[in-house]
Amino acid sequence: MTDLELLFLVLGIIYVWECGWWAKSGTVGFRTWLGKRWQITMPSRLLGNQQGGVILAPPFPPLGTLLASHSFPLSISLDGVLAYVPPSIDPARRGAQSGQFFSFEEIRSVEAAAKKVRINGKLLLTAASPVSAASLAAIIDRLRKLPATERRRAIEREIESSFDIKELKGRWNEFRSETRGLRLNANLLFLYLFAIIPLALWRFGLSFAWPWLLAGLLACTLTIALRFHRAHKRFFPEAEDERFTHFIILLLSPASTVRARDLLTRPLLERFHPVAIAQVLGSAPAFEQLAAQFLRELRFPALPLCPRSEPIAQATERHSREFLLRALEAFLKRNGCRPEKLLRPPLRSDPHSRSYCPRCHSQFTVLEGSCQDCGGITLSPFEPQVPLPGKSRERSRPVTPNQRSV
Repeated sequence: MTDLELLFLVLGIIYVWECGWWAKSGTVGFRTWLGKRWQITMPSRLLGNQQGGVILAPPFPPLGTLLASHSFPLSISLDGVLAYVPPSIDPARRGAQSGQFFSFEEIRSVEAAAKKVRINGKLLLTAASPVSAASLAAIIDRLRKLPATERRRAIEREIESSFDIKELKGRWNEFRSETRGLRLNANLLFLYLFAIIPLALWRFGLSFAWPWLLAGLLACTLTIALRFHRAHKRFFPEAEDERFTHFIILLLSPASTVRARDLLTRPLLERFHPVAIAQVLGSAPAFEQLAAQFLRELRFPALPLCPRSEPIAQATERHSREFLLRALEAFLKRNGCRPEKLLRPPLRSDPHSRSYCPRCHSQFTVLEGSCQDCGGITLSPFEPQVPLPGKSRERSRPVTPNQRSV
């Protein structure tokens, strides 16, 4: 392999790396190639751990779109803020949470630096992105300054705004219009890097072609970096440090420059609930499936519900979950989706199944018990009961992976 071939191999590896994005547990990704059929995706379990995993963006032209949304990472009530939420969109893993609790009366300062949110100088949580961290800090700071009598309605407005479809559509349409040129430039740069440059070097040789190819490359990266800077300032005006960092990287790394639009799309709709995004962009079956997952998580969250023993912290978790559950159910009803339908029992995977876990839908051959995978949630019986064979036969039959006894 020649040095030039090795260079392009390294460039390709870097580009594939840029297509992958490490997402925290609880993230819901939305990706599409042409903008018509959206796929809902979660952080990879194969390329991940308990804290998160990789989500891969569409790598080839016409360079698709990757959006991200997250479960709200805080429990907020009239009394305070708890850095812990029991629901997790991925039933198999719940990311690390600090469990820090602050009552509004004791909060003196709230600040966000990069992805970290601190209260009174102490780390509250690490958010999914700097934009998300700044938004969370602003919400807490706003609530702490309100009288207790006005705090309930303010919390409800914050939650309701995350389901605001009109605002979501407006922001998405504005972004598409603003970044149309950026997307075109990124696709041209991809073709320039992986088609035009190799062809020119093969046809004319390095010694003759390199000045012209370098000039073209600089023109492409500079154009994209400037377009990115303008769009970032428009949609994330407060994120100055992040904007400057990305601008420099885009100027220096062509493989990163191709994925410049991803840097804008990932945090673009973070403040909206994943179910709201699915309703706007996803298919009806995908929307209902995601809504059912969130609804089960809020109705039957994995135990323990709160890592702290203080009654005020436990009440904060409970009230926060109730706020979000009411908002989600109201949103589903407005969009013609009955919560009771989404919470219906799973189909029996085997006639010997007598109960199921209302959270993860694992099935069991016993009538009463608990699901240890979900922290000890009480099982729900199937109705109506199906006649079962004799006890000796039930004890001897094999248990499938999705059907267990307790």
